[in-house]
Amino acid sequence: MNFSETVDTAALRPQIYNYLGFHGVGQSEQTDVLIDECIRELEKTARFRYLYKSFDSPPEFLNKEPYTEFLRGASGVIISAMTLGVEVDRRSKLLFRTDMPRAVVFDACASAYLEHLSDEYEKTIGDDLSFRFCPGYGGSSVKDLKYIFDILRPEKIGMALNSSDFMLPSKSMAGIIAVGKKTVKSCKNCIMYGSCSYIKEGSTCYGSVKR
Repeated sequence: MNFSETVDTAALRPQIYNYLGFHGVGQSEQTDVLIDECIRELEKTARFRYLYKSFDSPPEFLNKEPYTEFLRGASGVIISAMTLGVEVDRRSKLLFRTDMPRAVVFDACASAYLEHLSDEYEKTIGDDLSFRFCPGYGGSSVKDLKYIFDILRPEKIGMALNSSDFMLPSKSMAGIIAVGKKTVKSCKNCIMYGSCSYIKEGSTCYGSVKR
């Protein structure tokens, strides 16, 4: 797939509004225009890279909950890492110094853009795949990112993990995908389930579709 192609900004807006913390709040024409401008800028700035390895059996660090439940019934597992590149971080830092409103929207757009490109790339890997389950989801620990980094060595695509288990560039992700187990994102195993403001409003953090 050609990841330099123009994306459907309208399709990304609900998720962008969620990243902005506007869940339950109506969209505004002014914000929509700014979103369009930021997405067009990301298409020029981002250097999307995706790295993965497939395994018939889960690596050792996945032999614990909640990963075992997530992978139950799967025929294999994919370990993946992806990033928009350092140029997006540089642009974001500049905007936070010079244009705060645009910076906030640009940051939310970058998060949604990374999710979108990753979803599209994964369609080229296979059809019978689950969603990405990242360390930090559903009671898992972000410290498990170190195992993914040990396996993939994503330094080769410009990613790094600092001493606080924070990925660099900031618009980067890493996670696992179940093979042979078609699933969609769910709130049921999230540690925030009992107090989540999205759920109380009938939506989710990963989209605006009513539950």
